[in-house]
Amino acid sequence: MRLFGIAAGLLIAGVLPVAAAPSANVDFSGTVAATCSITASTNGTMKLNPSTGTTLGSEEAGGTRGSVTVLSIGASTLTIGAPSLTSTPPVGYVTGTQTIEVSYSGAPSSGLSGVSHAYTSSQTTQPLGTIGASDLYINNRIVNPSGFPPDTYTTRTVVTCAQP
Repeated sequence: MRLFGIAAGLLIAGVLPVAAAPSANVDFSGTVAATCSITASTNGTMKLNPSTGTTLGSEEAGGTRGSVTVLSIGASTLTIGAPSLTSTPPVGYVTGTQTIEVSYSGAPSSGLSGVSHAYTSSQTTQPLGTIGASDLYINNRIVNPSGFPPDTYTTRTVVTCAQP
């Protein structure tokens, strides 16, 4: 009995080894691939400037901008294509005097907040790093000094995002 008391005292004092409790490692891993995607898009509408009758655009009173949501992991290139007229112009419309333009800007406080471009009729590119899902706001307009006969006019801007 005395031996048991000594062993118990040594165990409490930490002198005698205690059997190790079984253990196991639980590891986690994940792979993040470089990618760039456009996950949503919203079409815009264009309205005629009533003062001049020569500008049909999304920033005119009653018009609405379009948008896309961009997600980029790693280095990417965002390309905003030159806009085009996709509807058939009506009889009397003078295509030779038209200018079709696009402008865009990133949503404030987003990964695209520093991305913007004034109206242009040319394709543009923007380098991107890693950004969370962020909205890019897009405007289109047609400027035609010859005016617009009554009809529906449709433009298209193609936005792409790719890895280099």
